Amino acid sequence: TRMRSARTAVIGVAGIVLALAGCSGSAEPAPTGAPVATATPPSSGVEMNCDTIMRPSFVEQLKELGWVAQEAPFRIGEHVLDGGIQCVWGDEAGLDSGQMYGWAPIDAESAVEMQDYLETNGWVVSEDDEYVYVSEDPERSYAASPEEVLTYQFAPGWVALADTKSGLALVTWRG
Repeated sequence: TRMRSARTAVIGVAGIVLALAGCSGSAEPAPTGAPVATATPPSSGVEMNCDTIMRPSFVEQLKELGWVAQEAPFRIGEHVLDGGIQCVWGDEAGLDSGQMYGWAPIDAESAVEMQDYLETNGWVVSEDDEYVYVSEDPERSYAASPEEVLTYQFAPGWVALADTKSGLALVTWRG
């Protein structure tokens, strides 16, 4: 059972189709939605981009495959999270079938709002001692298995995104 008051106090925020996550696979920009309030991340002196939000060794592996990243604003559905980034990695000719990763700062109130938004749209919420996860419903997605669904990971002050729950371990940016 989720305890909303505990989640609000302790946890800041982590498709039905990929479009709900704000990624259509198209190179054209998605329509701009209402911005969501974000926390101000501490400055690490390193610029946030598709190379720096992930484990360097993984980025090297992707580049060795000849993959490139397409950078976009971080989205949860039609909501844009200011100060975040969403990256689709893939072969330059086939970015619509690549891997997706992202990170954005977010305040506790907006985190709860985004979690509720996703749950209302059929996403599945789970928690562990540290994070709240919101994943596509595997029965309603195009994933090959329940473990291969788009997932948001919410923590105090930030939210990460990966095209699989296990892929969240590759997103290392913390601001």
